[in-house]
Amino acid sequence: MVLSSLTRSPEQLDAVLRAGAGSLQDTPYPILLLALALREKSAVLSLHRHPLHKEVLFDGGSPVDCQSNIATETLARFLVSSGKLSEPDVQVALAQSASRGVTLEEVLIERKLLPQAELDRVQQQSLGRKLLEPFSWKSGTFEISYDVPPSASPALRVKVPQLILTGIAKVETQESVDQELAFARDRYLTLAEEPLFDPEDIRLSAEQQRILEAARAGRPLSEVIAESGSDPDDVLRIVYAMLLLGVLAVTETPVRAAPRFELENPFSRRTTEGPLPPVVPAPTSTPEAAPAPSAIAAATAAEVLAAHLSYRQKDAFELLEVAEKDGPLQFIRAFLRMAERFLPSRFDERAPNNLREKAQDVFLAAARAYAELADPLRRDALATARVRRNEAQSDETTLIVPAPLAPAPPAEKVEVRPPERRPMQATIIDPELLCRSGRELAEAGKLREALSSFEMAAECDAQNGTYAAEVAWCRFRLQVSPATATLKMLRNAIRIDPRSGLAHLYAGKVATALGNRNEAGELLNRAAMLMPRDLRVVEALKALR
Repeated sequence: MVLSSLTRSPEQLDAVLRAGAGSLQDTPYPILLLALALREKSAVLSLHRHPLHKEVLFDGGSPVDCQSNIATETLARFLVSSGKLSEPDVQVALAQSASRGVTLEEVLIERKLLPQAELDRVQQQSLGRKLLEPFSWKSGTFEISYDVPPSASPALRVKVPQLILTGIAKVETQESVDQELAFARDRYLTLAEEPLFDPEDIRLSAEQQRILEAARAGRPLSEVIAESGSDPDDVLRIVYAMLLLGVLAVTETPVRAAPRFELENPFSRRTTEGPLPPVVPAPTSTPEAAPAPSAIAAATAAEVLAAHLSYRQKDAFELLEVAEKDGPLQFIRAFLRMAERFLPSRFDERAPNNLREKAQDVFLAAARAYAELADPLRRDALATARVRRNEAQSDETTLIVPAPLAPAPPAEKVEVRPPERRPMQATIIDPELLCRSGRELAEAGKLREALSSFEMAAECDAQNGTYAAEVAWCRFRLQVSPATATLKMLRNAIRIDPRSGLAHLYAGKVATALGNRNEAGELLNRAAMLMPRDLRVVEALKALR
């Protein structure tokens, strides 16, 4: 018997889309991501948890932009916090951006502070980080709007299955994971018969792959945890994420999944976009026949990097470099040429810049492009969309200013930028200032007021282990959380940010109070390495001895 208390069916996810609004307590953020991704929706997902607000822009089911009223989520702050640029350089670039009325990105490129490839990488990292925060939101409301603001083809794109795996691993609270998986502790794992997403399309770590193989063999969850060699909490997080994705299922009795026999080519899989059309065989002889695979050289490293940066901005015609008037034979030849050039097995796994993974992304994009062009209905829809897009760009980008009656100078063209998304009209929240205020209140003995500031800072930046540590320590001092619960919270803060010296210090103090001297010693010694001049660490080590 399969138990599916966590996995939502496609019908249930469709009901979420039809509702269009609700509470995050009833419909958590991961479920919203799944619903929009499964049906490849273009929409704006608005999240509200007073006073925090986020808007996530989806294009074809993938998040491509995110705006919020959290100060630390701006590109400028991210560049400084990630060590990409110094504070003075960013401030000068911001001033030039404001005075000239151009984007910060344009200024960074003009001043050669960042090359284009590095800027693209930073923007992708910044977007991914912003999308992770709502995994910690357990209350609030959401709205889904299909009135998507006009924008150019987005270069940034985040895969929802990968986002959910990362969000559960990094941000989801351990208490939520434990609660959701309580029913599965004495039961068995297996592979789901109809997963929402193909696990082969998800980039899995070695640990995640081991759990997938254990599920294929029908192993009990308790046994998987015991034999994994990893932290039990980490294993539970992986299982929880895969259950949400519909990749795994939980059963009362062991169920061994049947082996999968699939042809190793892009035409053998079904996708959420519908069945692939039959492949049109190539003629036996023609002067335009595609070159033999052995005659096509693999793409160079530079070509792979360039293709990876640009493929998300191209439609199927542009990616395969074919014309709308071309037919099925030309589509097949174009795909085979591109597939051979970017075949992942032709690239060394140890090559720098994750070259093989980037080639695989381009290869799969080419396969999806072929599937779209080989389907007459989808190809016609794409051609129609291209016509409308070109007409819209023609209307929006050039405005003819009529000349006055006398004198009559020639008409001039005025370039008008495509409309940009308007900034959110909400009070800006700065978690760094909140944390600073909390520490001042704590030093003044106002612990309850300090806790409020720390909690708001942690809600703004759920990936900051120091904010989480301040919340746990303040709750412990107020006797709101017992020592065992506090230590669990602090371990979670260390998992979020292993370099947080404060999280190690507080955890060492709590472990000392619990009499766990060995663990306390390890934690405090680590805190001493991370904060070598902090007198609080010296005092805590003395107290332990």
